[in-house]
Amino acid sequence: MAERVTPKLSTIAHVGTLANQRAYRVNVTYPGEPTRSVSFVGTDGDYGTVVMVMHDGSQHRVTDPGRFGAFGPEWVRRFYA
Repeated sequence: MAERVTPKLSTIAHVGTLANQRAYRVNVTYPGEPTRSVSFVGTDGDYGTVVMVMHDGSQHRVTDPGRFGAFGPEWVRRFYA
């Protein structure tokens, strides 16, 4: 079985709130790759929809975001753990 690679994360920053949705941004660095900025948008404390916005602007809905707990900065850490 392949060893799981955990990336290095910068400080997770709250970057905005709109219509009860919060956005958090983090710089993510995997070994041997350039650092990329990734944002996550969801409702704090909720187990609902979370959208990941990549550095290139592409957006991806996170499958079953509740498995990482309530949305917030710790959710982002658990997502990458």
